Amino acid sequence: MDAAAPPPSAPEEPPARDWSLLPLDVLASVFVRLTAVDVLRGAGLVCRSWLQAAKVPDVWRVVDMGYHNIMFKYDKKERADLCAMAKAAVDRSDGQLREFAGRSFVTDELMQYMVERSPSLTTLRLVQCWKIHCWKVFSARLDGVITKSPLSKLRSLELDNIDLLVEELIAILENCPVLEVLTVRDCLGMDEEDEPVLRAKCARIKTLTYDCVGECIGEDWYDYGSWSYA
Repeated sequence: MDAAAPPPSAPEEPPARDWSLLPLDVLASVFVRLTAVDVLRGAGLVCRSWLQAAKVPDVWRVVDMGYHNIMFKYDKKERADLCAMAKAAVDRSDGQLREFAGRSFVTDELMQYMVERSPSLTTLRLVQCWKIHCWKVFSARLDGVITKSPLSKLRSLELDNIDLLVEELIAILENCPVLEVLTVRDCLGMDEEDEPVLRAKCARIKTLTYDCVGECIGEDWYDYGSWSYA
């Protein structure tokens, strides 16, 4: 009687892929799809090759720091870290930053830093840069920042919940000669009466969205701990 055939051997598992060996341009194209926070706090710290990819200027043409869980941790150290990360993103862009979105951590000093180093900036979005517990997150000096360093290529500006007067906004617009889209919502210091003044000064702007009623929403209305963003 023939001997029983040996059982088939288990298929060999394919060798594990070494992601650190991916070409630099491939890694950079992946990092472009991540948020600035994810790259600076995670992906860019994995290994040397990933760090090199995280420093490619193309990764930093668009920096969105407006919607991330850590944006809603009202902690002094966290805010300082976010400012440091934003500056790192500006530095890594090597003057190629085109779009920036920031939330409550934005300071005048950060704005000055970014505007001076971002001659290609075309889109700027600032949300909820207000005063919380007497801590000045954004002290309405954006007009002074842009007056010193005009944003000659800025085409879209969105200001949402910013402490700003209509005169200061007009000063900003005078230093953004090619601006095409302007969105102004719930800005403290502006109300319905300011809208015709602003529109009279903004005839050259193609799209103007204005929604300011002059009401100051109290801090107690917000439940910071219940906010959840992916």
